[in-house]
Amino acid sequence: MKKYFLIITSLCITAKYYTQSFTGNSLLLHFNVGIESLNTEYRYQLRNYNKDTLVKDGAANSNYFFGAEYGLLQWLGIGAKVKLNRYFTAKDEVTGTTPTAQSFDLAFTVRAHLFRRHRFDLPIGVSIGGSSLTYNNNDPFYPITIYGRGTYLDLHIQPMIYFKRLGLNAYIGLPSINYNDMTSSDSNINQYILMKWKGKGFILGIGLQYRFLN
Repeated sequence: MKKYFLIITSLCITAKYYTQSFTGNSLLLHFNVGIESLNTEYRYQLRNYNKDTLVKDGAANSNYFFGAEYGLLQWLGIGAKVKLNRYFTAKDEVTGTTPTAQSFDLAFTVRAHLFRRHRFDLPIGVSIGGSSLTYNNNDPFYPITIYGRGTYLDLHIQPMIYFKRLGLNAYIGLPSINYNDMTSSDSNINQYILMKWKGKGFILGIGLQYRFLN
């Protein structure tokens, strides 16, 4: 009888361990795909004049991102995130070509895991870092590439469900991008025009996560 009791106790402890969500000393990896929608502002200025021209518009992209997080405490984690974005573009009515635009985000992340259960975790976090943008007009007669460098900020929640160490998650965030440093492959544009671009919006993603170490 004692033998069976020890076996049952051992199984219960093992099951509890493997269904545990995020905790101190955990190493969490997650991979997500998502859709991002932004309200944008494009501002340009002739270098010899003080007047700015502001164009308000919208932009959207599909993206995928990879994140890693380490548990400093049972409820606090730090990590990093890499995100690749491909913007949706339309055919230019004049040239008949379709431009391409891609960006790369790299950010440091801090997250609070205030609501945790054995199979569920709801981290609330902020990601702060940098972003780079590459835009090509793909015009065979007058090709232009525009480059942007700036800051990246993302406030988010990421509800996670666990099946042992592996699990599913959703990503809901409010990203903000600001390219204060934009240049062109055309030296004449760089000589006469200052360009800035920023966007704020909403991101929704789904993905997988896996917990190591603890």
